[in-house]
Amino acid sequence: MKKNIFTLIIFIISIILLGFVVKGDIGTPIYYQNEKDSRVGGPFESTNTNSRYSLVEAIVENKSFFFTDEQAKFSAPDIVLHNSNYFSIFTPGVSFVAIPFYMLGKIFDLPQLFTFFSTLIFAILNIYLVFKIGQKLGAGRYTAIIGGLVFIFATNALSYSLTLTQHHASTTLILLSVLNALSQRTWLNNLMLGIIFSAAILMDIPNAFMMLPVLIYVVFRHFKLEDLGKKIKIAFDVSSMFILIGIIPLIFLFGWYNYSLTGSYTTLGQMIGRTDYVEGGRFQPQEKVEEPESPYDRKHVFDPRSQMNGLYILIISNERGILFYSPIVAVGLLGLWIASKKRETLYAVILTSSVAMMCVVVYSMFGDPWGGWSYGPRYLIPAAALFCGAIGVAIEKLNKNPVFVFVFASLLIYSVWVSSLGAMTTNSIPPRVEAINLSSPIPYTYQYNLNFLEDQKSSSLIFNIFFYKYISLGGFLIAYISAISILISVIYVMTLRSERD
Repeated sequence: MKKNIFTLIIFIISIILLGFVVKGDIGTPIYYQNEKDSRVGGPFESTNTNSRYSLVEAIVENKSFFFTDEQAKFSAPDIVLHNSNYFSIFTPGVSFVAIPFYMLGKIFDLPQLFTFFSTLIFAILNIYLVFKIGQKLGAGRYTAIIGGLVFIFATNALSYSLTLTQHHASTTLILLSVLNALSQRTWLNNLMLGIIFSAAILMDIPNAFMMLPVLIYVVFRHFKLEDLGKKIKIAFDVSSMFILIGIIPLIFLFGWYNYSLTGSYTTLGQMIGRTDYVEGGRFQPQEKVEEPESPYDRKHVFDPRSQMNGLYILIISNERGILFYSPIVAVGLLGLWIASKKRETLYAVILTSSVAMMCVVVYSMFGDPWGGWSYGPRYLIPAAALFCGAIGVAIEKLNKNPVFVFVFASLLIYSVWVSSLGAMTTNSIPPRVEAINLSSPIPYTYQYNLNFLEDQKSSSLIFNIFFYKYISLGGFLIAYISAISILISVIYVMTLRSERD
């Protein structure tokens, strides 16, 4: 009972800490609620957020999936022009989920704030799901909690907790699918897996690839081999068909959405292409330059020829490398290796590692591994969650090793600092190739965020309303990092105490 109360307190504190990075500024009642201001550091600094917000607004206000000229201009270039209509280039799942939040926010004249809370719900849920993944991998209660907290506060998951993007929703569904796959196979669990899978596709198409190892693993669990001497009997459990039954409703919804926009159940906005905004208020599709066809030209979204560069960008580069922005995840890799030594957690390690590596592989072949103007490797947030789930295993094994404690503490403080820096300033950092070619070049690493820090420019609503009068942004950031570090340290001590009891 005491452990459950302690866990609940940790989650409440985590929610409070997340509240400090809610984006906003002083206004009436709060700026950005009725102003579509796309300034850097604000909630609408990224068009992938704006396009999804415009879809929510269009559904509620326009009773349509199509954008008005104002909504299209606000969302460009993440829009599509088809048959003289503008609509979001993204799949509609994030916007569908946000609709009730927007409607509730309208009652309080806080539509933007409430709409973005839909992502916060997923972020909070992900702390719990990483905790559960950690337990499946062999971590104890307290160390598994540390894994959840590391994910949300020591990776760029923190920066994307208060944006209207797919990352946390996708992570929630991917983690749920892994937990589902590791549970007993029943018709109900299979049905739920189908629903989770189709919901993940509604959030983002690449989720289908990342969840492929889960589907393969579950399907093979329904085969049973029996050695009959000279023959081998193969039995198949037909309850696996409930996976397909679970997939159908939301895929039908997705098809209906596509048909409403394009006249085809299978034509996605991404297939048509983005639309450019030109002077005079006209929108036009991006022009394709006719060039001689070459067998080496990239013809698909995923290009194996660019994979090595993509791996460099996503893993070790100072632009987006996960080991540069969140080196604490390396402790998760150590945890997975430790867990693989135990027979009872081997399957969990294989499945978790497969899904995480599929995420890395898929996006390393992606045409834009930088994720546009973003903070850290935003595409790898689901992989970071799975790696962080294994951090508790490493702590469980090595928590009394002074070298490990020192390395863990150092990596943790650095990772929390980098993540908090982004959350308190801006997520919008250009790739190097764009940054150096701007008319006024800007940094392409978190040096850009340090410039914001030096200029006292914060995206934190709480800081901008209350604390700016009493403390510098640097002091506020240090206090925030200290609070997170102390929270994790207390749980670490609880781990040592529980071993002695």
